[in-house]
Amino acid sequence: MGLSNAISGAIILFGITYVMFAFAGFTDTTASITEVSSQKSDLESKLQKTAISLTIPTPPGEVTTFDFDITNTNLEKLWDFDKFDVIITYDSSDTTYTVTQAFDATCPPVDGGWCISAWTGDVFDPEILNHGETITITTEIDNILQSTTDLKVVVSTPNRVVASATITV
Repeated sequence: MGLSNAISGAIILFGITYVMFAFAGFTDTTASITEVSSQKSDLESKLQKTAISLTIPTPPGEVTTFDFDITNTNLEKLWDFDKFDVIITYDSSDTTYTVTQAFDATCPPVDGGWCISAWTGDVFDPEILNHGETITITTEIDNILQSTTDLKVVVSTPNRVVASATITV
């Protein structure tokens, strides 16, 4: 009788151990799927809460340096300005140029760069673009803008929310 109890106990222990190891991989997979789903949900939430508007307040004229404004119109705070994409399309000497500008932490920027030259309404978090706040961007392009042509500026945030503005020079 003792031998049968020992054998049956060993069989039950083997079964429990087998089930634990068999479901360990399943549990890891479930945890991974849950983590990916959570990351996707966070990204979707950020995308829904991010919105910007872009304006070019005045026609720049025939210059190489001009300003435009970016306003945060939604809830997501923006601060990774070096990860923003700024693309400018303009005409100079009857040639159309499309250039990607690089962030420059100091103003005025160098050729091919942009910087934040002014903050409007920066009350809550210094140098973080909160809802309703505006930054003025100064950018330096390589060629003089051609008069009576269109200047187009496109800005993309790190989570790929895009705004654009067009004005006649």
